[in-house]
Amino acid sequence: MNRCVTAACFVLLCGIGMAPAQEAAPKSSSAGVFTEEQAKRGGLADNANCAGCHGDKLLSIAPQFPSLAGRAFRTAWIGKTIGEKFDFVRNSMPPKAERSLGDQVYLNIVIYILRFNKIPAGDRPLTPDLELLKQIQIATPPR
Repeated sequence: MNRCVTAACFVLLCGIGMAPAQEAAPKSSSAGVFTEEQAKRGGLADNANCAGCHGDKLLSIAPQFPSLAGRAFRTAWIGKTIGEKFDFVRNSMPPKAERSLGDQVYLNIVIYILRFNKIPAGDRPLTPDLELLKQIQIATPPR
């Protein structure tokens, strides 16, 4: 009987030790979650696809288009996740041609907007994995 109890405890403890790890805590954009090269590619894509409405300095050229820099960025982006912004841009831009760009292009544009607004770059590229992107909160950029 004693061996059975010992064996049962061993199996139970091993099972607990082998339980799947909890998901990592959400990351912050302040940790440098994309590369400078991605931001540069995003700038080129923004210039080709977005600047006609949002301006070449991410400041809207018409009232019906939101600015994507300065106060407008802080109000609409800080506290959201990169996944929320990526999904919104991918599913709504450009108007009447939604999802007309590749997912990596959409993500690079989002990254460009982040970098333009002083979110720091890092040394690892970011991929358009929506579940991962939803874990990265957009933090207030350093001044």
